[in-house]
Amino acid sequence: MDIDKLERTNILAKSLIPKVNALLCRHIHTNECIGEYLDSLSKYDKEFNSKFTQLLKETKQKLQKEFDEL
Repeated sequence: MDIDKLERTNILAKSLIPKVNALLCRHIHTNECIGEYLDSLSKYDKEFNSKFTQLLKETKQKLQKEFDEL
């Protein structure tokens, strides 16, 4: 196993997977922790960052549309 794969494995095992698990049980965490977890996932997982950004954009559009209709 090369060093890059070993580093990625450590990030996954020690940081990202536990943070995803924590987010799945978010009712036991503070908003500060949730923000920290989302920040880490966004930094280290490009696909998550892309999908999360897209979800935020879609949500914003939906809310703006609802607001405009009201």
